[in-house]
Amino acid sequence: MDNQAEWCWARDRYSWSRPIVPDRVRERSRITPIHRRGLAPGVNTMTGERIASWKMSAPAGGENALPDLRKGYEVQNGRAVASYDLVVIGAGGAGSTAAGEAIGRGAKVAMVERWKVGGTCLNVGCDPTKTMVRSAQILHLARKAERFGIYAKDVGANWPVVMRRVERVIDTIRGGDGDQNVRNSGVALYKASATFRSSHEIDVDGETIRGDKIIVATGAAWTCPPITGLPEVGYITNVEAVALPTLPRSLAIIGGGVVAVEFAQIFARFGVEVTILGSADRLLPKEDADLSHALRVILEREGVRVETGVRVRAADMRDGLKCLAGVRGGNLVEFCQVEEILVAAGRAPAVEGLNLETAGVAYDAKTGITVDDELRTTAPHIWAIGDVVSRYAFTHVADYQARIAEHNAMSRQPPRRVDYRVVPWATFTDPELARVGLTEQEAQDAGHDVKVAVVPIKDLARAVTSGETDGMVKLIADRGTGEILGGHILAAHAGEMLAEVALAMRARLPAAAIADTMHAYPTLSEGVFWAAYEIAKPDEPALQAIRGHQSPYGEVPADV
Repeated sequence: MDNQAEWCWARDRYSWSRPIVPDRVRERSRITPIHRRGLAPGVNTMTGERIASWKMSAPAGGENALPDLRKGYEVQNGRAVASYDLVVIGAGGAGSTAAGEAIGRGAKVAMVERWKVGGTCLNVGCDPTKTMVRSAQILHLARKAERFGIYAKDVGANWPVVMRRVERVIDTIRGGDGDQNVRNSGVALYKASATFRSSHEIDVDGETIRGDKIIVATGAAWTCPPITGLPEVGYITNVEAVALPTLPRSLAIIGGGVVAVEFAQIFARFGVEVTILGSADRLLPKEDADLSHALRVILEREGVRVETGVRVRAADMRDGLKCLAGVRGGNLVEFCQVEEILVAAGRAPAVEGLNLETAGVAYDAKTGITVDDELRTTAPHIWAIGDVVSRYAFTHVADYQARIAEHNAMSRQPPRRVDYRVVPWATFTDPELARVGLTEQEAQDAGHDVKVAVVPIKDLARAVTSGETDGMVKLIADRGTGEILGGHILAAHAGEMLAEVALAMRARLPAAAIADTMHAYPTLSEGVFWAAYEIAKPDEPALQAIRGHQSPYGEVPADV
């Protein structure tokens, strides 16, 4: 049975399906005997290198007892230390991928997680919020149903039922017991905080484990902004927002980024009076200015109050309501009296308590762990991935980094390097706001002679038929080469529409590559096609892009 393989399907934040060895072999020690792996004694199974002596298991009944080779223990200074080929600290999107890849390679892997398997994205981030976005969208559509000739009486929402569906969705994605899924995959899961004892040793809840290679994937943690009185007044973060037992009547959101705008629209559509207090001069300051302004108009049309350029300084209670005061343009102002405050600003790399100095790992409390382009830290056998190291706090970036770091840590192939030239992301409002590459301003600042094409979503027949005409497609290209430098889409399903732009940028294709590719009619993807068509056509005043004989002309009536 030792040489037979079995199939294991592990469902967590990420799932993998690959042949791995049975339980007895899966729990093998890092150095395995000849009858188990077909290698001579004193051969490392990961590298094939000969070693001077066996590292035997810790005796269960004293030093003279027969050692259990399966456990992979070493005896150091009278202590039993479990030894692994790879130790991953953190079981979020980054850590789960790294551990899964290493298990598929046949490595002996341990994972340490002090909270929940799946991390922020699965439990209190991406997945629950997008579930709430969908519920809010359904409610919004039902209230607008008469526009489509559909009459729904007494449309309302049952918030506890919405919250129960959020829980079921998370459980479905996780696949039930996330901890057990990890263990079933062959990973030794330690539910505890991790602290480096030395460069190779990690203390976990009073036990010490050893890793030949180590990957740190501890993510980021929310931090309370320095607002006088806020801790005393009380506030919630995304952790509480995705599991609120009841809805507040009014809500102030501190922050003007992705988290702020997604929750603002969710709660506004459920009838909450929402005010956004953003410190930047405009909403979503990392996005293209044209599209962030268009999204602000949509949110304000739905009843969200948007205040920008606001530095919140103090909070207090008045007549049972929470009040916020701050500074804007040098003037002291008060903004709102609300039932609840949601803090959607302030995250820092989760490095506290790791004792990274002992491991020889350099870091900065604000920017995270220092890594090179191979994701290796200042300790040569330790890598770091995900939000603890990246300026791109996205699950897909964490997954990308995890595969590179695991390859560099566990493979004998040439190392791989990260490339952040093409990083797509999406803000899941309704409509969605998706981006890849440079904004128009960034392209100009980089010295490009830019050519820009903008296609209003209302010009697409599919948008008119579905009644989703808000938004635009904006492509930025180099005028001389036609190469796409950036793509920005505000539309229903913008995240899906962005993929072909990202692919074209990855391959350094000119806009003509998209324009020369047939796109099905009627689809929203035609918006990308027509924007690429406008960029690809020669710069001659007599030539204008005509968006098809069935494209809408003029404004779309409000009741269509």
